[in-house]
Amino acid sequence: MLLRTRIALTFLLLLSAVLTAALYAVSAANRSNAAREVQRQLDVGVSVFTRLLESNRRLLTQAAQAVAADYGFREAVAANDTETMNSALENAGARVGAALVVLTSLDGHVLAASGSHVAAGSVFPITAPHGNRVLVDSGKIYQMVTVPVRSPLPVAWISMGFALDDKAARELADITGLGVTLSLSSGARTEVASTVAAGSAAARDTVARRIALSNQGDIGVEATLSRSLSEARAPFERLTDRLFLIAAVSLIAFGWTAFAIARNITRPLRDLTRSVDRIRGGDYELALTVHRRDELGVLADGLKHMQTAVQSRDQSIRRLAYQDALTGLMNRTAFGAALSVALSDLGSTTVAVAVINLLRFRRINEHLGYPVGDEVLKAIASRLSALPSVDSAVARLATDEFAAFTRLADPAQLQAWGTSLLAALVEPVIVEAQPIDIAATVGLALASGVQPDADDLLRRADVAVGRARREKHALAIYQDSFQPAAREQLSLLGELRRAVEEDELRLYFQPKIELATNRVAGAEVLMRWQHPSRGLLSPAAFIPFAEQTGFIRRITRWALDRAAAQGAEWHRAGCSIPLAVNISADDIDERLDSRIAAILGRHQLPPCLLSLELTESSFIDDPERALRVLTALASLGVGLSIDDFGTGYSSLGMLARMPVHEMKVDRSFVLGLASDAGYAAIVRSAIDMGHSLGLKVVAEGIETESIAGRLRELRCDIGQGYLYARPMSAQEFAAWLEGKPRVPVIAPLVDFPAQDHIDTQNLVTY
Repeated sequence: MLLRTRIALTFLLLLSAVLTAALYAVSAANRSNAAREVQRQLDVGVSVFTRLLESNRRLLTQAAQAVAADYGFREAVAANDTETMNSALENAGARVGAALVVLTSLDGHVLAASGSHVAAGSVFPITAPHGNRVLVDSGKIYQMVTVPVRSPLPVAWISMGFALDDKAARELADITGLGVTLSLSSGARTEVASTVAAGSAAARDTVARRIALSNQGDIGVEATLSRSLSEARAPFERLTDRLFLIAAVSLIAFGWTAFAIARNITRPLRDLTRSVDRIRGGDYELALTVHRRDELGVLADGLKHMQTAVQSRDQSIRRLAYQDALTGLMNRTAFGAALSVALSDLGSTTVAVAVINLLRFRRINEHLGYPVGDEVLKAIASRLSALPSVDSAVARLATDEFAAFTRLADPAQLQAWGTSLLAALVEPVIVEAQPIDIAATVGLALASGVQPDADDLLRRADVAVGRARREKHALAIYQDSFQPAAREQLSLLGELRRAVEEDELRLYFQPKIELATNRVAGAEVLMRWQHPSRGLLSPAAFIPFAEQTGFIRRITRWALDRAAAQGAEWHRAGCSIPLAVNISADDIDERLDSRIAAILGRHQLPPCLLSLELTESSFIDDPERALRVLTALASLGVGLSIDDFGTGYSSLGMLARMPVHEMKVDRSFVLGLASDAGYAAIVRSAIDMGHSLGLKVVAEGIETESIAGRLRELRCDIGQGYLYARPMSAQEFAAWLEGKPRVPVIAPLVDFPAQDHIDTQNLVTY
């Protein structure tokens, strides 16, 4: 049999089997649905019939009680006024549509009646109040209620009832869509009192539900609700017939299509077999003889030989193209491909990507050698690959940068996953019996959007890790605000040079308060950019990228010069305020002290009125050089402060050697005092350590009086934050300062040697 015939018949048989199974399932489901629908209708009918009887009972009870409570009627009963009693009963029955109203004495003898053939003095079967009850009278069925006539004690009974006849059965049938039959039974004999049929189905095709209404002596009353199954199935059977017709037409059409497709498939397969033989032999012109009975056999044989010939080369190429040679992990290309596959099949999950950057890895290579660095990278790769959450989805992107992705059932698990990556790198790496501490920064990004892109997701994680490095955080999660801000900052970089030259930068001052006395102890100098079109920009909009490009050195010199000029102006006016200026790691070089001396000499500012704030990261890369520079600065008499203490990586031994005068506790710890007792322990330890080293301790970010009070209890020296004042311009700060007590400052002027002024002329043009 030809291949194309086998293909066509196979698909035709498969389709036939599928259609047969589907039609059988649909037919069975239709029959089942019809039966369930009938049962549901019967359940509803029983419920409706029960509620109808209860409604009738309440209506009859109210009507009977109204007659029994009528004063004139009770007088007529007392006087045995038969004519009046008959008239009252007839009127009461007419008002509610009651078919039977009977007044009996307490012993059950009829006093008066309306709608009944019972004679006065005869015994009526209902002689006590029974609530809702069914009565059979002369072959008719009544729903009855009985209430007493009191004057004030019971003197008679009023029985009132509705007829359960053909009209009542028809109303119930109209409401429920069911057949309704009311019947009387006496022993083995059953008599139909009234009936309304639903449809014309035979009795064997009808499903019924019986409701026993009463058992009066040897006479029983019951209602039967019925529904024809054939009528219920009719809509489903019409649907089934249409489906059979569609299936037949589809099968015929598919048969013709299958044969046409099979013919088109086998034609290129024959061409492919010739190509396989030519590729295997290396001769693209010569066609080899086919030894198999069909085309697929030849193709399989050719592919097998081809695989043997190219397998080794292909594997080698793939290793070079998709695998990192050192660690055996995926490289960037393979990681992107694997991530694309994961993103194409998200299902109910989402995909998270992490970029892990090793901090100060270059120092390991420089001080311990590249072989040690390679072993560290292998150990890191092994730890990350061993995490169950990544499931081998780990790559090495660059020298000291790794990436991983995972599936998360809940986006809220992203932070915990990133923390687990950091936890895997906490323990030191042991190389040649030497422990090497590894610190890392992790950037996280979560797949979002209808069709997330692998490259864009990896780029977001890279942006997040860059943000974490700049802000000295161990972990950062990508936010939509990150990328637009980065693009805006890139455009601002080209305008920074013009901003310095055209004097668009502004200095703002935030006061520092002595917590014990509430006196002003100084101010921190902060920078703003009065952009001509974008308004007033905060440092976060341009300082990070200025640091990356090295332009921060020029901005720092501008800030130092302007801050010294302003401080000298206030000093000459009799208002000596120590000012603190932030400097970056790029500003720390061997000539920083000469430049500071030049600025102080130029503006005639006493050195004690200038303080330099530097972060712990400023002296991490080369602590010995930083120590020399800071010692030279301290010899000038300027103040030195460690900013954002607790967020860097400096050792306490190095801090003890630094000639600093002040230590600033990071605002993240200060804000935590209000909500976490653990932060209080950290802040207390920092304050005690600073005091033990002879340093003043400054707390940043004080926003509430409760935090300020807590810091006083912990013996913190100086506070700074919005509780006292926001950053202000020089004019606003001077106005704010008027009348406020200040810490006295002895500020002698120092005359620096002329050689210390050599950089003064280059201050602006550097």
